[in-house]
Amino acid sequence: VCICDKIPSLTPSVELLVIRHWKERLKPSNTARLAALAIPALRILDYGAPGTTWDPAAVDLTGAALLFPDPSAPMKETPKRVIVVDGSWAQARKLVNKIPGLRGLPQFKIQPPDIPRVRLRTPPHPGCVSTIEAIAAVLDKTEGPDAGAPLRALLDEAVQAATLIRGRPLHGG
Repeated sequence: VCICDKIPSLTPSVELLVIRHWKERLKPSNTARLAALAIPALRILDYGAPGTTWDPAAVDLTGAALLFPDPSAPMKETPKRVIVVDGSWAQARKLVNKIPGLRGLPQFKIQPPDIPRVRLRTPPHPGCVSTIEAIAAVLDKTEGPDAGAPLRALLDEAVQAATLIRGRPLHGG
């Protein structure tokens, strides 16, 4: 099942950088890949693969904010770039703690979706979202209401394709 003709082309004004846990790169449920197809300027850096060394110079933290839920983090409303950590919730927490400079960044907060949706993975808690949904919420906040709608529509297409391939429904939201 191909959804290539459903991939939008978006050019947000804010820079988006995804730091992905290396174990996520080949998972078919990884939605950061989908977001990168729709946003050509979005960069994905993998972290933590055996035999690799992290280059801190690969991430410019100037004017950056971290998209990661932490109620105690300071808030930044209009960042130059948004850094998104991608992985399971435990992996994402480890990325924030291990990568120099991420923990001290101001946080960019998004509004969780009002409507539950079917996803490729079951979220660990209500209000948790996939990476592509989080990026869509960033676009809603930085580019205007519903600017992230094309990404949500792309996720829906991917979920529908996965359901067809699996032959059974996926997890609910």
